[in-house]
Amino acid sequence: MSQDRQSIAKGSWRWAAHVAELMAWATVAMLFLALHVSTLPDSTYRWGIGTLIGLAVWLLVFFHLLLFRKGNLKSIAWSGVIVDVAFAGVMYALLKNYVPSAQLIFVPVILATGLVGGFWEAIIGASLAVAAFLGVAFVNEPHLSPINEVVNAAIFLVSGTVAGLLARELRTHYRAEQQQQRVAKVVRHRLEAVLDAVDEAIVYRDRQGITRLVNRRAEQIFGLDSEAATGGPIVEVLRAIARDTEDPEGFMETFQQLRDDPELEIRNDVEQVLPERRRLKLSSLPAFDENDALVGRIDVYTDVTQDTRRAAEIERLLEQARRTAESYQRALLPESTPTLPRVSIVAHYVPAAGDRAICGDFYDFVSTSDGKVAFVLGDVVGIGPRAASDTALTRYTLRSLINRESDPGRLLDEMNVQIFPQCDTERFVRLLIGVLDPERAILTYANAGHVPPVVYQSEEGRVEWLSEGGLALGIEPDVAYKATRLELEPGDTLVFYTDGVTEASRGGRPYGQGKFSDLVSAYGMGTPGELAQALRRSVEAWVTTPDSPAGTQPELRDDIAILVCQIAPDRLLGEPSRELVLPNESAR
Repeated sequence: MSQDRQSIAKGSWRWAAHVAELMAWATVAMLFLALHVSTLPDSTYRWGIGTLIGLAVWLLVFFHLLLFRKGNLKSIAWSGVIVDVAFAGVMYALLKNYVPSAQLIFVPVILATGLVGGFWEAIIGASLAVAAFLGVAFVNEPHLSPINEVVNAAIFLVSGTVAGLLARELRTHYRAEQQQQRVAKVVRHRLEAVLDAVDEAIVYRDRQGITRLVNRRAEQIFGLDSEAATGGPIVEVLRAIARDTEDPEGFMETFQQLRDDPELEIRNDVEQVLPERRRLKLSSLPAFDENDALVGRIDVYTDVTQDTRRAAEIERLLEQARRTAESYQRALLPESTPTLPRVSIVAHYVPAAGDRAICGDFYDFVSTSDGKVAFVLGDVVGIGPRAASDTALTRYTLRSLINRESDPGRLLDEMNVQIFPQCDTERFVRLLIGVLDPERAILTYANAGHVPPVVYQSEEGRVEWLSEGGLALGIEPDVAYKATRLELEPGDTLVFYTDGVTEASRGGRPYGQGKFSDLVSAYGMGTPGELAQALRRSVEAWVTTPDSPAGTQPELRDDIAILVCQIAPDRLLGEPSRELVLPNESAR
């Protein structure tokens, strides 16, 4: 045949013609052998050799010049059938009386006709062979028996039927396979077009470990040649990728796990060194068909180098903003606590850590014109510089109003009027104001949505929770706040705190008011400094998980502000009792 036979697709018409040609030449060889091993007259031998030479010439012309020429292929094929049957009839007539079963020479002709033609061509070829066989048997002596003629004719027809059916089935299968290949090729090209457009590097291998697809991004990142890699073992692709990584052995060991578990999902980080430094995320997942049978594996490499750099830059900017806001927040806190007779005050502030660095907690002390001291403890909802700005707004608004209105309830009313227009739906201020008369040890306080303070009563040795009060500032414009009056005894201790204490979380569990109350009860008879430090250490120990590395700072998710105010007990003054000086007036 004119083209390379190795490139002929099995099942195609050219492949069938090639098989028919081989069958024809095999028949020529067998006839040549039969002429030499049989005892034939010289004239018969010469006629046989001449016929074989003619047949050989005909086969060369037919299979190499006529059959594959452009034109009327059907007429060429029919001419080939007629000539082949004629040659078979001549050889049968020559060998009929000397070679047993010489009539079987028609069978290869019938089979070749079925391969080159089709079902009906095979049937017609078998019929021509039967006619040629019966004609020769009728003309030449001795005549065959009728049974012999019928049997041989039946063999020819059955051979033609089988050859035709096989040829039809072969062509149907080949056409279906070609159609499937065309569809698969179209799907493959569309899939490659889609995969070439994505930013991820993708490598696909079948179940046998043969690389079937390498997209364009994989070529760019790893320097692969998709055409050279496709069809080769996946291990060669993995080795090419591993050579350019920080840890080639570790990379290859990652895929060694698939020997024990082919359906394992692998997710790993890959540090690429060459041709440039990259950080890749590897996701290697098994692929299944509609019957959940493993058919292959797909490896996806995502370049997260820029994302990592951006995340580091964002982290740096957040840390810078956190430090700026923290310094601003600390600048808003008072530098020292007021010094009062018979009253000890300790203030403690711990900023939050991490991405919630500044949460708006603050405290302040303001002296009034009548000799009293206002304790202010607030929590601005929000984080970062915005929270610090709201803290400053609240602090300076309060300082501007407290000199003309010292009653905590009415002061909160005025504060709400000033702050409400400045707050949107997601911003508000929780504020606790307590005004202490140090001479009489009387506290007047009002609460706008803040956590309730506690008082440790030294004579009874118990902790009392004060009221929570009304709504936070900035939620509704018209809110009336009510002040509450509390008389303190020597040794009593007031504890003001923000929600960062009781809501400090570990594993989703808050520190809680129960632990807070127990700690105040245990340290209430001590000094204010001891109680404040005990509260801080207890909260930090609570948020520190058991698996945290030794020496690491606890990460508070919210600010902590603690104010402890203690009325000095008589035992500390060295006096048998308190002395109360009253004006010399009959009404008092």
